[in-house]
Amino acid sequence: MKKYIYIFGGVLIGVLITYFLMKQFQETSSTNESHVIAYEIKKLNKMIVAEQMFSDVYSHKNSLYFPGLQDYFSFDKKVLFLVNAKVQAVYDLKKMDIQVDSVQKTIFINRVPELEIQTFPDVRFYDMEQSRFNSFDKDELNSIKDRAVAHIEKSIDREKIQREAHDQLIENLGELYLVAKTYGWKIEDRTPYAQELNLKFN
Repeated sequence: MKKYIYIFGGVLIGVLITYFLMKQFQETSSTNESHVIAYEIKKLNKMIVAEQMFSDVYSHKNSLYFPGLQDYFSFDKKVLFLVNAKVQAVYDLKKMDIQVDSVQKTIFINRVPELEIQTFPDVRFYDMEQSRFNSFDKDELNSIKDRAVAHIEKSIDREKIQREAHDQLIENLGELYLVAKTYGWKIEDRTPYAQELNLKFN
């Protein structure tokens, strides 16, 4: 009789140990999953940038002369500006509205901020010629610099940089989709990008 009691007791102890080990393993797995998801979301808290560089030489010339005598007497001034412009298309994902339900293992993407296009011009003198009777003043030079910047901004291929930024946004959000899929999480995407992301990463 004691033999069966010992056997039963041993089996019971074994079952209890197995139960507690499995419970511990499940909790650890869930914690790891949550940690990975949180890490991927944290990675998204950065700016996605598509960038283009532009260079231009902007020329301005002005002549001062007496009517009818411009072919004989004129006082000329000319300035050349070298304009370099860096153009960035930015999604500031720090402003993204995202929620995580660790109980239901669901990520809610509610809103992605609008694309911002920013221009960073660098204008430098390239060459300047002027006469004693027709010279540049500070306000005039500043006005010409402003026109030089406006001129190069017209040459920006906004459609191209918007496409590049969009593609980078999809790739970054796609990383979150793939990690969620790997760990059995669901994503509820309420943004205009949901259909594209689902087709590409689900």
